[in-house]
Amino acid sequence: MEAVSCEELPGSGSDRKYYRLRGGDGSSLIGVVGTSRDENHAFCYLAEHFSKCLLPVPSIMAQSADGLRYLQTDLGDQTLFQALKGGRDAGGRYTQKERTLLRRTIAMLPAIQVKGAQGLDFSHCYPQESLDETNVLFDLNYFKYCFLKATGLDFHELKLEATFQLMARDIVSLPGEAFMYRDFQARNVMLDGQGNPWFIDFQGGRRGPLQYDVASFLWQASALYSKSLRQELIQVYIDNLKQYTEVNQKRFRDGLRICVLFRLLQVLGAYGFRGYFERKKHFLESIPPAMQNLRDLLADGGCPYPYLRDLLNELVRLPQFAPAPEQPVKRADGYKVTENNPYNAHVSDGPATFSKYDGQGPLVVKVFSFSYRKGIPEDESGNGGGYVFDCRSTHNPGRYEPYKKLTGLDEPVIRFLEDDGEILTFLESVYRLADAHVQRYIQRGFTSLMFSFGCTGGQHRSVYSAQHLAQHIHEKFGVEVQICHREQGISQTMTALPPARAMIFAAGLGTRLKPLTDTMPKALVPVGGKPLLQHLLEKLKSAGFRDAVINVHHFADMIEDWCSQNPMGVNVYFSDERKELLETGGGIKHAAPLLRDARDGFLIHNVDILSNVDLQAFMEYGRGRAATLLVSDRQTQRYLLFDDDMRLVGWTNTATGEVRSPYPHLDASRYHRLAFAGIHQMSPSLFRYFQDWGERFSIIDFYLGICDRETICGYVQPGLRLLDIGKQDTMQQAENFLNTLNPNVS
Repeated sequence: MEAVSCEELPGSGSDRKYYRLRGGDGSSLIGVVGTSRDENHAFCYLAEHFSKCLLPVPSIMAQSADGLRYLQTDLGDQTLFQALKGGRDAGGRYTQKERTLLRRTIAMLPAIQVKGAQGLDFSHCYPQESLDETNVLFDLNYFKYCFLKATGLDFHELKLEATFQLMARDIVSLPGEAFMYRDFQARNVMLDGQGNPWFIDFQGGRRGPLQYDVASFLWQASALYSKSLRQELIQVYIDNLKQYTEVNQKRFRDGLRICVLFRLLQVLGAYGFRGYFERKKHFLESIPPAMQNLRDLLADGGCPYPYLRDLLNELVRLPQFAPAPEQPVKRADGYKVTENNPYNAHVSDGPATFSKYDGQGPLVVKVFSFSYRKGIPEDESGNGGGYVFDCRSTHNPGRYEPYKKLTGLDEPVIRFLEDDGEILTFLESVYRLADAHVQRYIQRGFTSLMFSFGCTGGQHRSVYSAQHLAQHIHEKFGVEVQICHREQGISQTMTALPPARAMIFAAGLGTRLKPLTDTMPKALVPVGGKPLLQHLLEKLKSAGFRDAVINVHHFADMIEDWCSQNPMGVNVYFSDERKELLETGGGIKHAAPLLRDARDGFLIHNVDILSNVDLQAFMEYGRGRAATLLVSDRQTQRYLLFDDDMRLVGWTNTATGEVRSPYPHLDASRYHRLAFAGIHQMSPSLFRYFQDWGERFSIIDFYLGICDRETICGYVQPGLRLLDIGKQDTMQQAENFLNTLNPNVS
């Protein structure tokens, strides 16, 4: 090819320069000018080897005699990093399209690592052929000198060095006959027109452990991947790795945990040097999300080295890294205010005043398509008509003969619109606007919201847009959605999905709270001017729960009367245990008919627990698991035991030395000891085991009885604060405890 133009491309993190060379026939190649012959040689050798293995990498077309320049195929300009911008800007909430790109990318990683290692001469790797302890220690000391020392935190140099030596040996001892990409991240993945990944910048690769690249990709600070998304992508990786080699998932995840810790310290060292010393804004801005990753890892038990764990826990608690403290809300004396306010107002504004529109019931969304020639649809609810979107700026299939008699519900029209793409860009903005609006309407208890899409004839673009927004809202929020394609005479109702459901344990005798419980149930004991039950119901409503099942026994009539006289915006159902107290497990079994349709699981919460637990995050974490228990690292005598994957394996009493577990000869000292917080969630799929249990049993005994067959997990919330109102002396602590919590959390 004879080049007719040469365009210099934006640089990467290296000293190499890239140019796009275009030929007269429209073809193009990428020219690379490097400063290191050895680095160029490593890339060209690896690219040629991977190409022979039929892996998606650029082909090397020519190399200069001096080894400083080469030509490679042009993979375009779209990187995975650029394609994921929307998810990053949304704070880590990635669309299905973006998740698909992530799944495709990490699914290809095992092929590069394992298939690419077959027949590979690692002596060509630069600057060395294998990861060794010296490499690891270099990066760990980079963290120590460029980040840790810069924070001013005092530490024991020799203890830390001994820990680093142990950690380096552990990492190097991981199975490592694979090709370790070393810089596997979204910036080094190109996407072709079909969204397929192609891999670049692997010249620093060498022989090393598989887990390192997974950690590098999924714990990139700026990506803001949620825990659930990370776990999903790890499983995609493992499933594809099984195509090439046998996988022991527990050992793999144990090794991954160490590599994640190493990678986080590695990047903090880089951020410290580039940020604290070179004062580069991007790296300073990357430190808070990286510290949050480290905080989450520590909360999940991700550091197996005691001295380092204690030091890092001190590090994440330093004032410069701590989340901004919540400010107390001023009272608005003389005004009727609401405590059900989802907005984050400034402290000087005081609490929001009461609105008569709040808390009126479940939301119903109406979505219309219409023709502008026949006018905008009327809003029969009297709320003003909501949003009206004009689709006429987008490409109109109605101008083409094959589509004139079809609508936006027909496949040929759908294909036309989606291939063209304008309507998809249009709807991306609509979705963002609609999501925020629907979420707020649900939180405030509004009952009606209307969206209307208009185009020239109300036949193609408006019908497509209305149908897709309706499906999007129904799938995402589960509310009832009514669709009306007015000009087509088509109506459809998508019924509301089962709401989030909770079970409240309120049947107990409250013996420890006597004499208060001689005349009232524990659930109605006042704390901070409100019954305990009211605190919990308000918390549930704020978190999006619409149904609550309450088991009753002691003064059951008083609880039922109070609920009928004090509607809290949550539908209340009662599980009657007047005849006999059934304990925690028996109580759930007795209430099972009221809980079976909670398809995503239901929350279980003791009525006498006050906390700052984020119930939405807790329920999201437990989605897809058989059961999840809120636990914390606090002093007690009775602990639940969890393995490194936070799976329940047993129980111990440290005072008596008793250990209970379905696993014979369990060594309790090898597992994480955490205290149960009285809050958990369960999938109805576990109800099938109830037939093997009597009418009265402990739920902890039940979990211990099935944890070798089902995934019973622990969940640790960073910064959890919790108070069990179990005794008279805790009553005096409770009001102060409530005053220090977030005003929106009871």
